[in-house]
Amino acid sequence: MATPGFNKLLDCAKAIEVGDLHLADSLIKDILTDNDDKLVKYCAEALVRRVYKLYPRNPRPLVPSCTDLRCNMDYQFFPFFWFSELTTRNTIVDALTGKKRVQVIDFSLMANGRRWCLLLDDYLKQSSDAISFHLTSIGPILSKKGDYLNEILEKLPKEAKKLPIEFEVKHMVASSPAEMVEAALKLERSSEDETIVVRWEFELHKLLALPGAIETVLSKLKELKPEIMIVVEQEASLNGQDFLECFTKSFRYHSIIFDSLGKDNFEHGNHSKVLWEMYFRRQISNLVAQEGTDQIVRHQTFAEWRDRFCRSGFRHVRLQNQFKGTFFGHLPEYHIEEMNRHPVLYRHDDQLLFTSAWKSYPTQLNSESLDNWNQESAMGDGNIMQIESSSLLILSGTVSSSAFLEDQPDDEHIIMEGKVWSPECISINQVAASAKIFDMLEYICHVNYLPLALTWMSDRRILRLEKSACYLNDSTMVEFMEACGEHHLEEGKGVAGKALQSNSMYFVSDISKLDVKDYPFIFEAWDFGLRGVVAIKLESVYVSSIDYVVEFFLPLEMKGISGQRLLINEITNILQKNSRNSWKVCTQELNGFNISSEVEVTMEEVGTSNIRPAAISDSPPLALSEIGSLNSSQIRELCNIFKPTGDGVEVPEAHDQEFEEQNSVFGPQAYQFPDSDELVGMDSSHINTSRTSKRRRTSEVWQYFDEVREDGEVWAKCRSCSTKYRGESTRGTTNLRKHLRSCPGKK
Repeated sequence: MATPGFNKLLDCAKAIEVGDLHLADSLIKDILTDNDDKLVKYCAEALVRRVYKLYPRNPRPLVPSCTDLRCNMDYQFFPFFWFSELTTRNTIVDALTGKKRVQVIDFSLMANGRRWCLLLDDYLKQSSDAISFHLTSIGPILSKKGDYLNEILEKLPKEAKKLPIEFEVKHMVASSPAEMVEAALKLERSSEDETIVVRWEFELHKLLALPGAIETVLSKLKELKPEIMIVVEQEASLNGQDFLECFTKSFRYHSIIFDSLGKDNFEHGNHSKVLWEMYFRRQISNLVAQEGTDQIVRHQTFAEWRDRFCRSGFRHVRLQNQFKGTFFGHLPEYHIEEMNRHPVLYRHDDQLLFTSAWKSYPTQLNSESLDNWNQESAMGDGNIMQIESSSLLILSGTVSSSAFLEDQPDDEHIIMEGKVWSPECISINQVAASAKIFDMLEYICHVNYLPLALTWMSDRRILRLEKSACYLNDSTMVEFMEACGEHHLEEGKGVAGKALQSNSMYFVSDISKLDVKDYPFIFEAWDFGLRGVVAIKLESVYVSSIDYVVEFFLPLEMKGISGQRLLINEITNILQKNSRNSWKVCTQELNGFNISSEVEVTMEEVGTSNIRPAAISDSPPLALSEIGSLNSSQIRELCNIFKPTGDGVEVPEAHDQEFEEQNSVFGPQAYQFPDSDELVGMDSSHINTSRTSKRRRTSEVWQYFDEVREDGEVWAKCRSCSTKYRGESTRGTTNLRKHLRSCPGKK
């Protein structure tokens, strides 16, 4: 662990603690110069965030890519979430067996519809006289505009229609420790004979940031008399008061994880690793955060949790370890062992996670913690949206009053501004700029269903990709981002180069129609189905020559100019409200000077069309600056409305298996109850996660080739020079794209 990078990080942390920012700035520069160690970079960023108290107000919950909510993919977060699934599901089923009325209270980062479908199926198989199944999900959301967890849970009632049971699901919003407490205090049993099971998945540790919170919540849960309470947490002692000690232990723990990311064979390759990196990047920043901030995160070992639970009236019960040994065949580095009557996940000899089970002592409730809880922090009652499933009442809604940008006109900041940046700390400020842009892009992409957003840094009118400030909402786009990072853009080249040249905003409705001279990444854009793009210049307000251009890729299905304009207005509004202390957002009304010629043609077509976006009435079209904000459902409606007839997302034939497979996990899929031999509780080495439906795309590179058959073989024949390449779908389109770059017939 005592690497040169870590030693400098520790020196930097010491300098920050004593307020020597000049030394810290010099060390940050040394640390980041020619250093490709991602853990070191993320720790350096975390230290800079600590300096300026730069944290997102609403950190992103761990949810699947919000560009396609029809399928859940927490299996991509190997091995943490599969360990959780494998070690908790059978325990919950055993606790519910034979019970007529049950309620599962789930505190989780991630709502997984498939998980509950499987659990419900098992419960019904073992409880033939079951009457009701109530699910209460308590977890964070990013924004009231984009409550993705609730949208996932709303799908469950459709499946419940098939079952002879009363089914109810309720989502309670809890994005901060205080909200978690208030949500817990609102919990109640629906009847005296109801059996309650409580499940914590990587959420309980958040209560450590608020004094008295854990005691209050555990006291309330004990009052409910749960049949069993299951806790999944990271096995790490990161709750000390000494910052330097906590920082050192955090680096030690995360070095195991990042070593795994760099060396281990994850089933979904780069896509899985991208999701992991984003998750642990945020966790590192929160671990290094200053005391007194809502974002602070602390972890404890099982022994420390056991002491807390025992003091709160819970006793530890044994979990049968049915999965002892190798975790997955393709991940031999990981295995599960039993320690102190509970399963522990190891990577080699290092403990990473534990799952434990608890029952309450049959003693009289001590309500002192509840009485002492500060009711001044209580949330509003909110509202509960009612949905029908057959003749049953299905509750699916939110109970919260979180402060969000769109709900608080007097509080226009998503990002906590913190301290004023020091103009003398050039290296620190550059890291802070990337971190703040990352936070804004993360929020914008999730709220507006954007697949990705890139950040370009200007250097004497040349743009280079700043990967630490890019955000991937669709992890399958990682190859596209990497392709963009291989080249620098000259002023006037690409959409970002046009924005830099015009010192403003530049918008292209459909980049797939551009020439490679105008858009250097056209072949990659074809393969990934990218179309609408807007680039916006951020001009630094500090004494600095470094400006940024942020490039947003609009939802793949959104092809109508009116809907795109509405969405661009939403994006620019968020940027302007959250950049005022750091950058000037260079925007102007879209016109012929900052719209590509392809868009102008499209605008004429839209002008004669009867199709209107959902947010536009029959009154005259509004100017871009006059259009109000959109919520997530309106954005999805716009994507559907502007999908041309016969031009759907799915196509019958895909000529590029490589990209077909990397996008397969985003395919539409209805929840189904699989046969028992497919369930999570089986031998993990035989679990096949490739069953997810595939969303296939035809690469647009094929518009330059003809498919011909000779002697039973398929060939791709160039229309310009008649050169032929093998054309089976397993061959991919790499050779075809390379040919187009040098095709003599196209020159």
